Amino acid sequence: MKKIIEQVNGWEFLKNLPANLCGFTLINELMTCGSQYRIFTYHNPKYRRSFTILYDKATKDFLARTVIGLTEFCDINFITGDLAALEKVLTERMEKTLWQLVNFDPACLCTQFIDKKVLEWSYAEQLPKFLAGFEMFISPAQPVKALNGSYVIIDYSDFITESNLNVNYNIFRDEFFGEIRLRRTPVMTADFDAKTLPDLEEKLKVGLSATLEDLRLKLQGINQVNA
Repeated sequence: MKKIIEQVNGWEFLKNLPANLCGFTLINELMTCGSQYRIFTYHNPKYRRSFTILYDKATKDFLARTVIGLTEFCDINFITGDLAALEKVLTERMEKTLWQLVNFDPACLCTQFIDKKVLEWSYAEQLPKFLAGFEMFISPAQPVKALNGSYVIIDYSDFITESNLNVNYNIFRDEFFGEIRLRRTPVMTADFDAKTLPDLEEKLKVGLSATLEDLRLKLQGINQVNA
């Protein structure tokens, strides 16, 4: 790790990064966090997005960590083994990546996802903006590409408690599924497993409100225990 830190400290590319890019503000971190060395972050608090470049001692790779709300994933397009390769991919891809984080671009959606007709889903207009203290952060009209072939099509979040419900579509499994985080801890749910949008629609009609209300009750119970 010491050798990597020395290389990063002398990295001319880092010294020339713009302070602001595509609505993001640069934060030069240059600090060790466990087995990782965080180099810099571009942060956009308004849209709750960030893009972090770091070095992972365990894998001996430079990585890009993307945060969208409470969803975090490693962008495989930026995994490199040395600074020269990292600089090249950052020069080629970073600005476009940042722009796409805050500007929905339908051209980035893969054919299989487009074929599911999520963007044309009329039921999406009936989804409430707020429910049980949760706010719709991601809507089917502007899905977000995440990890391992998944797209987040619905996200109801309470950022104060760091809790949310995601509904996703995975192109490899060709299925919709739900994910719950209770204070960032994953909670299993099969209530939104579906193969088609009509099936998902019925499950949302039955389970969306109930799931978020149950999550709110759990959060209130945790607060009472900690009081």
